[in-house]
Amino acid sequence: MAKKLALTIAGAVSLGSYEAGVMYEVLDALGQHNTWAVENGKPEQRIEIDVLTGASAGGMTAAMTAISLLFDGASLSDPYGNPMYDAWVKEVDITKLLARGKDENASYSLLSSDCVIGISKAHLTPTPPPAGAPHPALAASGKISLGLAISNLNGVDYDRPTMTGGKFTYTRHVDQHLFHVDRGTGYVEANWETIRATAVACGAFPVAFRTQELLRDIEDYADPYLDMTLWAGKTVLPFCYTDGGVFYNEPLGMATNLVQELPGGRLDGQSRGYLFIAPKPKASDVQAGITAANSDYKMLAQGLAGAVLGQSEFQDWVMAESFNDKLKLLDTRAAQLQGLYSANTLTAAQTRPVNEALLSAFFTENGALQQAKLDEARAQLKTQYAQEYAEIKDPTQASAWLDSVLVLELAADLHCKEEMYIYDFVADPVKLAGGGLSAFTGFFDQSYRDHDYDYGRSVGQARIAGYAAQAGSVFDGLHWTPKEIRPIDSNLNDVPMSNVDRGKREQVRDQMLQAADDLLAELGLNVFERIGAKDLVIKKRIDKVLAL
Repeated sequence: MAKKLALTIAGAVSLGSYEAGVMYEVLDALGQHNTWAVENGKPEQRIEIDVLTGASAGGMTAAMTAISLLFDGASLSDPYGNPMYDAWVKEVDITKLLARGKDENASYSLLSSDCVIGISKAHLTPTPPPAGAPHPALAASGKISLGLAISNLNGVDYDRPTMTGGKFTYTRHVDQHLFHVDRGTGYVEANWETIRATAVACGAFPVAFRTQELLRDIEDYADPYLDMTLWAGKTVLPFCYTDGGVFYNEPLGMATNLVQELPGGRLDGQSRGYLFIAPKPKASDVQAGITAANSDYKMLAQGLAGAVLGQSEFQDWVMAESFNDKLKLLDTRAAQLQGLYSANTLTAAQTRPVNEALLSAFFTENGALQQAKLDEARAQLKTQYAQEYAEIKDPTQASAWLDSVLVLELAADLHCKEEMYIYDFVADPVKLAGGGLSAFTGFFDQSYRDHDYDYGRSVGQARIAGYAAQAGSVFDGLHWTPKEIRPIDSNLNDVPMSNVDRGKREQVRDQMLQAADDLLAELGLNVFERIGAKDLVIKKRIDKVLAL
């Protein structure tokens, strides 16, 4: 059976160029390997992508990857002539982002969302529509599950019953839009228009880009606790969205959930890998950060902002590790039970009545035992624990042991769940050119984006080679020859703002001052008060940030 990969691409702003470089290397390696596997009559050694998730910039990259894998595999062959390079290196630039369209209200965003929308249309809803061959990395099923993280500013309400007979209502702003795209159904423009619009909303960085409105179907929120009051009998409602990275910047959990929905159930770590691509590691700031001694209003505001944003980062990784711990505990309990059954401390005669009663309860639907499902679950667990099963010499005892483990697995809700083996492609921030100004620096010059793209390629090649050398990894046995990377200018590492083109910095300052003026006007300040605030406070702050 072919190995499977689920890819998660984090939020990155202009460092989408870094992520694009990593993605190119992953796709190139898989393309070379899978071509070798088919040519040598070994399709079972293919490594296929069947799940893609992303937040913010990573969401746009995930969507572009999906459409290329499905309908235009040849477009991913050239390291410097592919959709991701074109979008993240050549097409997105501060000059274009500052040029808001006539229909763009200056009080809604600092930069042009129309520019981003134009890029999204060129790559996700092109004319003519893509109709090429699939990429070799596409799953043999021809299907991809795509998940995009979005932040719902309106929120969706849910009710939970209380012991008084009443209810507790809470609102979720963390949101997602899931898509199941299939090469077999062809390119359906309406579906890809929805994906395109969602990808734009996914990357609508607050203040920099305006919020986006999406129509959502009530089926997207299928939950027994969904509060129907808001829907009022409707099946579709508009919601206002901003950047998915605000609440959910590394959607590994979304990838896990999509994997669980796929046919085949639980896979071992040698058969399923989770790739995580991000431009920076997460780290606390105890030494230089907020303390009780310096937490005035300014420091408190900065600390709270950092804490809120930090909570959106890497939480899924923690959840994944917690989930893996539960699976490891199940393995431990299975081994303990194996010892008891092997030594006849526990016997089939003792445990069969309890196991059969419990398994019957788990597999009874509408009053009827679903024997086929029970048999399938037993067969799956027998494959998973094939070695342990074979070590119990008495077949009756072995079957009883298997049922005991199945009961534990079902009780812990771990059936058809797989351990997450995470392969990270995380950057060293000091080697990036565009990481300054909250990762907006890369937009100021293509040379910065080229640098980060090539650095992403170098990280991709190094990590893939390292993983391929690890026995038992999903990349074990990879047939791949890395392609040449252009020389990377280390002088652009962690480029200081003072080195950025002054004219562009001044343009950004002027646009920020205009945005500040609009905000102050909305707050009711008159023209003289606004001028005073801008000249005495705001301009100085902006000049300091932009090194002017």
